[in-house]
Amino acid sequence: MKILITADCYTPTINGVVTSILNLETELRRLGHDVKILCPSENFHSSESENVCRIGSVGVGRIYSGARAALRISQSHLQKLIDWKPDIIHSQSEFSSFIMAKRIAAEVNCPIVHTYHTVYENYTHYFSPSITLGRKAVIVMTKRILRHTKAVIAPSQKIERLLKDYGIEQPIKVIPTGLRLKKFSDEISVNIINELKAKLGIPLKSRVLITVGRAAKEKNIDELIRYFKRLDIENTVFVIVGGGPYLDALKDLAYAENISDKMIFTGAVEPENIAAYYRLGDIFLSASQSETQGLTYIEALASGLPAVCRRDDCLNDVITNGKNGGQYTDFKEFSELIRTFLFNDELYKSMSENAVETAQKYSAEKFAKDVETVYMEILEKRNNYEITNTFYNCENCS
Repeated sequence: MKILITADCYTPTINGVVTSILNLETELRRLGHDVKILCPSENFHSSESENVCRIGSVGVGRIYSGARAALRISQSHLQKLIDWKPDIIHSQSEFSSFIMAKRIAAEVNCPIVHTYHTVYENYTHYFSPSITLGRKAVIVMTKRILRHTKAVIAPSQKIERLLKDYGIEQPIKVIPTGLRLKKFSDEISVNIINELKAKLGIPLKSRVLITVGRAAKEKNIDELIRYFKRLDIENTVFVIVGGGPYLDALKDLAYAENISDKMIFTGAVEPENIAAYYRLGDIFLSASQSETQGLTYIEALASGLPAVCRRDDCLNDVITNGKNGGQYTDFKEFSELIRTFLFNDELYKSMSENAVETAQKYSAEKFAKDVETVYMEILEKRNNYEITNTFYNCENCS
C-alpha cells in the first residue's frame, strides 16, 4: 500500500505522538509498504525529502508539546503527494495537518484513518477559563473532525470510552501504541549507571524513585513531590527526568517543601540516552491522568522497573497491583505501595521480572500489524462497495 501519515509534529521534536509515528512508519516499511510523512516544518519555509514533506509553519506548543500549524496550505504544496496517489491516509493530529489530509483524500478519493492521541479536555486550562465550556468545545471539535474518517484508532480502552461518550459514530479500534523495547531491555553496565549517578549527584547507596516525561501542569508532578516529602524514607531520592514549561515551578515547589536536597531535576534528555536514566530508578512514579496510553509506563516496565501510578483507566491491563507495581488513589495507598516494594526484596524481584514480561505485549511489530489490519479492512470494504455499486449501475443500465 501507499500510506500517507499526516501529523502536526514530527522529528526533531520528540514526544509520545512522534514516537508512535516513527515506530509505525518504520514497521510499515518493514512490512513492505510505501510510507510518506506530511507535517509542518520547523520554520516558515517548506521543504521536501524522499519520504517527508514539510510545510512552512508557526509553533502552537500550547496545544501540545512540539505542535506546529502550517501557514499556507496551497495546492502546489500538496501536488506531489496528490500525484503519488496514496491508498490510505493515517492522520495523527487534529489541526492543520488534518486539513491537508482532507484535501488530499478528496483529490485522490482515498479513506482517512485517524489516531486520537490527546485528551484535549485535560488541556482546556490553556484556552478556556471554564472547564465545562472547554469540554463542550472539545466535543464539537472532535465530532467535526472525525466525521471525515472511516475509522478511529484509540490507544486504550479509556480513549474508546471517551470517544463513545462524545457521540463518535465511526468504528473505533483499540490498538495500543507499540515501542522499540530492545533498547530498554538490553543490559547496561553497572559502570555506566554509576557514572550517571555520580554526574547527577545521586549517592550510590540511595534508593531512587523516578518519573520520566514532559514537565507540564497536566502531568500532576506536584502531587508526586508532595507525596515524596510525606514518605520521609531515609536514603531515598526522587529524580525527575525531562524538560517542559512547568519545570521551574516544580523546582520552586521542591524548594518550598524544603526537599531540594533530596530531589534531582535532569532537564531534557536525548532520546538515545533515556534507557540509562530509567536504570537509575528502583520504582517508576506517575500521577498523571491526562494520558491516552502513557508510553513512559511501558518504557519503565521494559526496563524492569515496578511502577506506582495514580489510578487511571489507561492503565487497565498495564499496571496490576502486586504483579508489576500498583495503582493508588490517595497518599495512604501510595505510601503502602512504595514501602512494600522497597523493603521486600523477593517481591521486588518478582515484580521486576513481571514488568519486563508485561512490556512485551506492546512491541512496535505487533502495533504495526494491527494497524495494517485496520487499513486492509477499510480498503476491502471500499472495494466491495465499489464493485457492488458498479454491478447495480450496470443492472440499471441494462
